[in-house]
Amino acid sequence: MKRFIKFKVAVLTMLLLSLSYAFGQHAPKTAESILTKFKHPSNDHILVVAHRGDWRNAPENSIKAVEYAIAMGVDIVEIDVQKTKDSELVIIHDKTIDRTTTGKGKVSELLLDSIRKVKLRNGAGMPTRYHMATLKEMMLAVKGKPVLVNLDKAWDYIPETYRILKETNTVNQAIFKGNRSFKELRSAIGKLADSIIYMPMVWPVNYNIYKAAETEGPVTFTKEYIKEFKPIAFEVIYNAEDSPVLEAIKLMQEKKVTVWVNTLWPELCAGHDDENAMDDADAHWGWVIAHGANVMQTDRPAELIRYLEKKGLR
Repeated sequence: MKRFIKFKVAVLTMLLLSLSYAFGQHAPKTAESILTKFKHPSNDHILVVAHRGDWRNAPENSIKAVEYAIAMGVDIVEIDVQKTKDSELVIIHDKTIDRTTTGKGKVSELLLDSIRKVKLRNGAGMPTRYHMATLKEMMLAVKGKPVLVNLDKAWDYIPETYRILKETNTVNQAIFKGNRSFKELRSAIGKLADSIIYMPMVWPVNYNIYKAAETEGPVTFTKEYIKEFKPIAFEVIYNAEDSPVLEAIKLMQEKKVTVWVNTLWPELCAGHDDENAMDDADAHWGWVIAHGANVMQTDRPAELIRYLEKKGLR
């Protein structure tokens, strides 16, 4: 009888644990669960984005930097996409390989085979054993891992990038972004816009990167996208605390659309950047959160995660 009771208790315990993992806060983190939070912004949880991966401990934009960032517990990694002379998509920020590798030259004028021969440099500029990854290699490396990927600079290669995502079965792990108005986006890629996660970028005065001319202001730009496209998120850039972008953020909150803020440099977040946050996190990261951020891209992911955990926002 005692054995039977112990068995029933054990079964009941296992059932309760399973339910807590399935429905409670202890559910295992997955790319799908991160995407759910990305789609449904909350004041109780801030998603953390590692800018170019964990570039303090591995070369920026490298697979190793991304792996370190995932191990650290970030939700999203930002990487940069460029195209080689032979139309291969590779992961590098600059238009040249001079700063981040042991080689020289423009990415667009180099063949992939040539790029393969150079090595990536670390944050101090020293050569490492790592090589530049292709977009396909990067997406295969993150496939199935608990992370999303923000594809910066892929706006000129959306169809080609999408083909790689389809091939690697990682479409739902990737976030595109860009400055185009909705009409320009639809004209450029048509119905493909409906098959990807696309995040418009909202500036104090939106600049069309294709025509280098001023377009509509941030509130008008935001309203158009919400009406015509209903994006999951907007990336916002504001260089002052009285920026009109703050009014656009209020509209995003009203419509329950995720607000993505970059705290990398002062001009991106009205001076409330990562380095200032190292001296007073509440005055800077706290200010950004109080003014609508649901997602924060940072060069200090470990410190930001600790701060958010302390505030009960993770």
